[in-house]
Amino acid sequence: MIKINLLPADLRRGNRLPPRVLAAAFGTALIISAAVGWFGLTYFGTLADAEQQLVDVTAQLNSRGTKVKYHDQLAANRKDYALRVATIQDIGHSRRVWSQFMDDLIDVVNNSGATERHLAWFDSINVKGDPKKSVSVTLPSNVQGEDKSLMANFHEDLEAAPFAKDLSKKTDPTFRLEEDDSRIPSAYLKFPMALQFKPSVKPKAKRK
Repeated sequence: MIKINLLPADLRRGNRLPPRVLAAAFGTALIISAAVGWFGLTYFGTLADAEQQLVDVTAQLNSRGTKVKYHDQLAANRKDYALRVATIQDIGHSRRVWSQFMDDLIDVVNNSGATERHLAWFDSINVKGDPKKSVSVTLPSNVQGEDKSLMANFHEDLEAAPFAKDLSKKTDPTFRLEEDDSRIPSAYLKFPMALQFKPSVKPKAKRK
């Protein structure tokens, strides 16, 4: 006998999916979604970490590049400063310290306060010349008393002074006797004195 079911298709029991099949399909869909989500999180999380590491490494490289450039500049400046220091030292070694010369000259004149060897003074002090060539110091000198040995002692003390090693020439001892009633004793010896110094700047060797 033929049976005709007039119910709608969704109400027909014969065409319904079993609950187990639906549950299995739903579970499978959940598992696949979870797997896709985990893979996405893992992939994009790792990608984000890699991108952050790349940013950090790039920043470090840029920072080190700046330091390397600064180091190169310091090295270049160090060479420049070394040349400047060498030049200044050469100039300092070649300069004659005139204040030291005057101190040494005063020590010779004062003779530690003793007047047995000489009591000397200068009428004036004139310095002229070129350090590259030579410098002359003119000192018109006087020695108290009329004993010629006092003048000789003064010459000897000048020749023993520290600056004597830099002299190329010195005036020979010549004198004339003078009188000054304001002095006791009134007689004194007047004599010229000129000190010729060696060039303090050495000529540079010519390049081939």
